Amino acid sequence: MKRILLVLVCACSLLTVSAQTKVGWSMKLGLGMSTWMGKDAGNSSALFNPKVGVGIDIPLTGLVSFQTGLMWESKGASYNIRESNSEYDVTCNQNYFQMPLLAAFHVGTPANFDMVFTAGGYLAYGVKGKNEVEVDDLTVSWDTFGESMAEGVVFSEGAHRFDAGLQAGVALDFPRWTVGLDGEFGLCKVMPDSKTRNLGIYFTVGYKF
Repeated sequence: MKRILLVLVCACSLLTVSAQTKVGWSMKLGLGMSTWMGKDAGNSSALFNPKVGVGIDIPLTGLVSFQTGLMWESKGASYNIRESNSEYDVTCNQNYFQMPLLAAFHVGTPANFDMVFTAGGYLAYGVKGKNEVEVDDLTVSWDTFGESMAEGVVFSEGAHRFDAGLQAGVALDFPRWTVGLDGEFGLCKVMPDSKTRNLGIYFTVGYKF
């Protein structure tokens, strides 16, 4: 995975050098809701999660640009476990390094801003996460991505670290700021033993350098 990230970073660097017009850099901060979708996601509920990172906008024509960057993004969901006569709610948090790969279409308006429509995909790698459940007055937690054991028995294989999916959004692009809404639809299974996939909607604010 490190080699893949290195190749992507090098590709972005080459695009930056070869671009004939000014490349835009921004710091982005987002807050939204994430959950799971798919056949086995029936009892999952949404969580509020943040994302933060650096965005790069590389103009290709007057109206079209290529957008990428690197984000620290939190995803996950809460779900219910039933055992005998008891029920427990588990909160699953998944933190990724995520790279968007988007085509952006800039539409001018009579006001002092553009409307920007984006569509494309993303690549992500899970680096940290925690599952947590409260049983009576006791809180039990375990690693989201790693294998977890209790008394020598594996009770969780851990979530898949690699994720990829589709991303689309719309934003208002001001001279120094951007305000937008992004939707993300995962194509990879979150867990080895289920068909759940990531789903997220984030409200974002960016400051352009």
